Amino acid sequence: MLDYLQRMLDLALRKELQGIHFWATLYVLIVLVGSLWHALRVRRWPQVEGQLLSLGIRPLGSPDPGTRDQDYVPSALYRYEVNGQSYVGREISIWKISASGILQNTAKILPSQVIPSETGRVLIYYNPKRPKKSILLRPGWASISFLSALIFLAVSLYIWRW
Repeated sequence: MLDYLQRMLDLALRKELQGIHFWATLYVLIVLVGSLWHALRVRRWPQVEGQLLSLGIRPLGSPDPGTRDQDYVPSALYRYEVNGQSYVGREISIWKISASGILQNTAKILPSQVIPSETGRVLIYYNPKRPKKSILLRPGWASISFLSALIFLAVSLYIWRW
Protein backbone atom coordinates (compact mmCIF):
# COMPACT_ATOMS: atom_id res chain seq x y z
CA MET A 1 0.00 0.00 0.00
CA LEU A 2 2.71 2.48 0.97
CA ASP A 3 4.63 1.45 -2.13
CA TYR A 4 1.62 2.33 -4.31
CA LEU A 5 1.21 5.72 -2.60
CA GLN A 6 4.92 6.42 -3.13
CA ARG A 7 4.63 5.48 -6.80
CA MET A 8 1.59 7.77 -7.26
CA LEU A 9 3.44 10.60 -5.52
CA ASP A 10 6.41 10.13 -7.85
CA LEU A 11 4.09 10.14 -10.87
CA ALA A 12 2.33 13.30 -9.67
CA LEU A 13 5.65 15.05 -9.06
CA ARG A 14 6.65 14.17 -12.63
CA LYS A 15 3.27 15.63 -13.72
CA GLU A 16 2.08 12.34 -15.16
CA LEU A 17 -1.67 11.97 -15.56
CA GLN A 18 -2.13 8.80 -13.46
CA GLY A 19 -0.45 10.36 -10.41
CA ILE A 20 -2.44 13.57 -10.72
CA HIS A 21 -5.66 11.59 -11.25
CA PHE A 22 -4.94 9.43 -8.18
CA TRP A 23 -4.38 12.36 -5.82
CA ALA A 24 -7.36 14.27 -7.23
CA THR A 25 -9.54 11.18 -6.74
CA LEU A 26 -8.24 10.75 -3.20
CA TYR A 27 -9.06 14.38 -2.41
CA VAL A 28 -12.57 14.05 -3.86
CA LEU A 29 -13.11 10.85 -1.85
CA ILE A 30 -12.07 12.53 1.39
CA VAL A 31 -14.52 15.38 0.76
CA LEU A 32 -17.37 13.05 -0.24
CA VAL A 33 -16.85 10.59 2.62
CA GLY A 34 -16.70 13.52 5.05
CA SER A 35 -19.95 14.89 3.63
CA LEU A 36 -21.61 11.48 3.84
CA TRP A 37 -20.43 11.05 7.44
CA HIS A 38 -21.82 14.49 8.33
CA ALA A 39 -25.18 13.77 6.65
CA LEU A 40 -25.50 10.47 8.53
CA ARG A 41 -24.68 12.17 11.85
CA VAL A 42 -27.16 15.00 11.23
CA ARG A 43 -29.90 12.45 10.48
CA ARG A 44 -29.60 11.32 14.12
CA TRP A 45 -29.99 14.81 15.61
CA PRO A 46 -33.02 15.20 17.89
CA GLN A 47 -35.83 17.55 16.96
CA VAL A 48 -37.71 20.26 18.78
CA GLU A 49 -40.54 22.51 17.71
CA GLY A 50 -39.69 26.17 17.19
CA GLN A 51 -41.03 29.41 15.76
CA LEU A 52 -40.21 30.38 12.18
CA LEU A 53 -39.53 34.12 12.04
CA SER A 54 -38.59 34.52 8.35
CA LEU A 55 -37.96 32.33 5.32
CA GLY A 56 -36.94 33.13 1.75
CA ILE A 57 -33.85 34.22 -0.17
CA ARG A 58 -31.49 37.12 0.40
CA PRO A 59 -28.79 38.81 -1.68
CA LEU A 60 -25.23 37.67 -1.06
CA GLY A 61 -22.58 40.37 -1.28
CA SER A 62 -22.85 43.09 -3.87
CA PRO A 63 -23.82 42.77 -7.54
CA ASP A 64 -21.10 41.88 -10.03
CA PRO A 65 -20.21 45.26 -11.61
CA GLY A 66 -19.53 43.67 -15.02
CA THR A 67 -22.90 41.94 -15.39
CA ARG A 68 -25.11 43.50 -12.70
CA ASP A 69 -25.98 39.96 -11.59
CA GLN A 70 -26.67 39.52 -7.90
CA ASP A 71 -26.03 36.24 -6.07
CA TYR A 72 -28.86 34.95 -3.87
CA VAL A 73 -28.83 32.39 -1.06
CA PRO A 74 -31.61 30.72 0.94
CA SER A 75 -32.35 32.57 4.15
CA ALA A 76 -34.15 31.60 7.35
CA LEU A 77 -34.51 32.85 10.88
CA TYR A 78 -36.10 30.77 13.61
CA ARG A 79 -36.19 30.55 17.39
CA TYR A 80 -36.22 27.38 19.47
CA GLU A 81 -35.57 26.16 22.99
CA VAL A 82 -33.51 23.21 24.23
CA ASN A 83 -33.35 22.33 27.95
CA GLY A 84 -34.72 25.75 28.93
CA GLN A 85 -32.11 27.64 26.87
CA SER A 86 -33.30 29.79 23.93
CA TYR A 87 -31.48 29.72 20.60
CA VAL A 88 -31.79 31.45 17.24
CA GLY A 89 -30.99 29.52 14.06
CA ARG A 90 -30.42 30.49 10.45
CA GLU A 91 -29.44 27.30 8.62
CA ILE A 92 -31.98 25.54 6.42
CA SER A 93 -30.02 22.49 5.31
CA ILE A 94 -26.57 20.91 5.19
CA TRP A 95 -26.55 21.77 1.48
CA LYS A 96 -25.35 25.26 0.55
CA ILE A 97 -26.89 26.89 -2.52
CA SER A 98 -26.11 30.17 -4.24
CA ALA A 99 -27.68 31.33 -7.51
CA SER A 100 -27.70 34.39 -9.74
CA GLY A 101 -29.09 35.68 -12.99
CA ILE A 102 -31.80 33.60 -14.61
CA LEU A 103 -31.10 30.77 -12.14
CA GLN A 104 -31.96 33.00 -9.18
CA ASN A 105 -35.10 30.96 -8.46
CA THR A 106 -33.02 27.85 -7.69
CA ALA A 107 -32.12 29.54 -4.40
CA LYS A 108 -35.82 29.17 -3.50
CA ILE A 109 -35.68 25.35 -3.64
CA LEU A 110 -34.60 24.85 -0.01
CA PRO A 111 -36.98 27.42 1.52
CA SER A 112 -39.89 25.90 -0.43
CA GLN A 113 -39.28 22.54 1.28
CA VAL A 114 -39.83 24.02 4.76
CA ILE A 115 -43.52 23.71 5.62
CA PRO A 116 -44.53 25.63 8.74
CA SER A 117 -47.80 25.12 10.56
CA GLU A 118 -50.52 27.80 10.39
CA THR A 119 -49.01 29.41 13.49
CA GLY A 120 -45.48 29.44 12.02
CA ARG A 121 -44.22 26.48 14.05
CA VAL A 122 -41.57 24.22 12.44
CA LEU A 123 -39.52 21.20 13.41
CA ILE A 124 -35.91 22.07 14.09
CA TYR A 125 -33.10 19.51 14.21
CA TYR A 126 -30.28 20.44 16.56
CA ASN A 127 -26.89 19.07 17.52
CA PRO A 128 -27.29 17.55 21.00
CA LYS A 129 -23.66 18.39 21.88
CA ARG A 130 -23.97 21.99 20.63
CA PRO A 131 -27.68 22.94 20.60
CA LYS A 132 -26.91 26.30 18.96
CA LYS A 133 -26.17 24.36 15.73
CA SER A 134 -29.41 23.55 13.98
CA ILE A 135 -31.14 23.05 10.64
CA LEU A 136 -34.71 23.00 9.37
CA LEU A 137 -34.36 20.15 6.86
CA ARG A 138 -32.81 16.85 7.91
CA PRO A 139 -30.82 15.10 5.13
CA GLY A 140 -32.98 12.48 3.46
CA TRP A 141 -32.11 9.13 1.98
CA ALA A 142 -31.90 10.76 -1.45
CA SER A 143 -28.97 12.90 -0.20
CA ILE A 144 -27.25 9.89 1.31
CA SER A 145 -27.80 7.83 -1.85
CA PHE A 146 -26.50 10.69 -4.00
CA LEU A 147 -23.30 11.02 -1.95
CA SER A 148 -22.82 7.23 -1.96
CA ALA A 149 -23.26 7.14 -5.74
CA LEU A 150 -20.69 9.92 -6.18
CA ILE A 151 -18.20 7.99 -4.03
CA PHE A 152 -18.79 4.86 -6.12
CA LEU A 153 -18.47 6.87 -9.34
CA ALA A 154 -15.17 8.50 -8.29
CA VAL A 155 -13.61 5.17 -7.34
CA SER A 156 -14.99 3.43 -10.45
CA LEU A 157 -13.69 6.12 -12.77
CA TYR A 158 -10.18 5.83 -11.35
CA ILE A 159 -10.21 2.01 -11.45
CA TRP A 160 -11.65 1.98 -14.98
CA ARG A 161 -9.11 4.48 -16.28
CA TRP A 162 -6.04 2.97 -14.62
